[in-house]
Amino acid sequence: MFYKMIETEGLAHYSYMIGDADNIAVIDPMRDVEVYMHEARKAGMRIKYILETHRNEDFVIGSLELAAKTGATIYISGHEDLGHVYGKKIKDGFQLDMGTITIKAVHTPGHTLGHLSYAVYEEGMTQAYMVFTGDCLFMGDLGRTDFYGEENLEKMTGLLYDSVFETLLPMGDHVLLCPAHGAGSACGDAMDERPYSSLGYEKATNELLQVPSKKAFIEKFASMRIKPRYFERMEALNVTGGEFVGNEVVLNALTVEEVANMKEDILLLDARTKEGYIGGHIPGSIYLPKENLTAFLGAIYYPDDKIGFVIDGTIGEVEELYWYCRRIGFDNIVGYLPVGIEMWQDKGYEVEQLATISAKEYKETPKGDDFILLDIRDYNEVEARDPDENRVSIPLKSLYESLNKLAKDKTIYVLCGSGNRATTAAAYLKVNGYDVVVITGGVGMYRNLA
Repeated sequence: MFYKMIETEGLAHYSYMIGDADNIAVIDPMRDVEVYMHEARKAGMRIKYILETHRNEDFVIGSLELAAKTGATIYISGHEDLGHVYGKKIKDGFQLDMGTITIKAVHTPGHTLGHLSYAVYEEGMTQAYMVFTGDCLFMGDLGRTDFYGEENLEKMTGLLYDSVFETLLPMGDHVLLCPAHGAGSACGDAMDERPYSSLGYEKATNELLQVPSKKAFIEKFASMRIKPRYFERMEALNVTGGEFVGNEVVLNALTVEEVANMKEDILLLDARTKEGYIGGHIPGSIYLPKENLTAFLGAIYYPDDKIGFVIDGTIGEVEELYWYCRRIGFDNIVGYLPVGIEMWQDKGYEVEQLATISAKEYKETPKGDDFILLDIRDYNEVEARDPDENRVSIPLKSLYESLNKLAKDKTIYVLCGSGNRATTAAAYLKVNGYDVVVITGGVGMYRNLA
């Protein structure tokens, strides 16, 4: 048996290659597909099948480009008509035989109505060996059930219960779990940071599965969640197919003059360190480092926005940023400014700074009552011991649609766990005309103060 998990950096997305004899099936491929062909070449095998678990919302799937380059057949769910212009529709019970293994489609609705999982059986065995669960069951978490609106929330959550408790878990405790996402994905709330799991381990340890009944599960899990801004674009692209991206990085170096002339018309992303951005940045630029880019770029901005990067590192780093953007449908990348701030200042242009205050100083300094404490963490991160005077809680992912909750005539102190997200939020607010101060150290420092 051939098996390979491919982690898409920046997205916490897992795709898989599995096969035997001469053929491989790829499950939920990412947009830039060269890695799959490279692994197939190394194995001396051919990619013959592409299996999608569902229409993905958080990244552009690479099925069409991979099929065009390999001749593979794409299979999608026939349990829901979403308007796909590609793929052969399959239903529960469909199977592919490859050498000594068989892959069977299993209908597991809840995250979506048509969601399919794929169970793998070894030759001669009636019990599954592993199961690819897509966005149904994760390590320590479950797929969200709110995409069909609040009016269908209870129905979809009930379907997820049936899929997990009546379809997946009965396959056996020994069955290896292969989900489509890991910790950090926007498709769950609190996935565990571990590389492997099994159905039995999830049954024993997954907190969401510790319920006595379907009714209790619905009461516990059914809730509307933040839907990042770019999800709707991904949903559309993943039924029509996104533009092919090839394997080339189309990314040009920009001059200072070019950036100065176009910066009012582009989204200028500063991917340097937080300290570097706070100390001096190009006016109008937004702090968004590589580790946070895919989590928040699509939550705040539109995929149509033109993007330029300000970097202070290697070309390899800016190429990573390029792929991070293209994997979530941000294709209008105009280029990058190397050694950005040094070049900018050498040409006589001014930089701006962000105002800051340490968590210690924030706690100890009287501020009167004419201020706002903007907490941009997710709601589940907030604890009773955290500062709460004049607090307004708006998760960073929904800040763009909540600006009317903030007054421009008040100083806004921006708080997160460490200061990273707060710096991004403060940069965004400053561009929109707000008076902001970043609380450096965040609640991590605040909680440890005597």
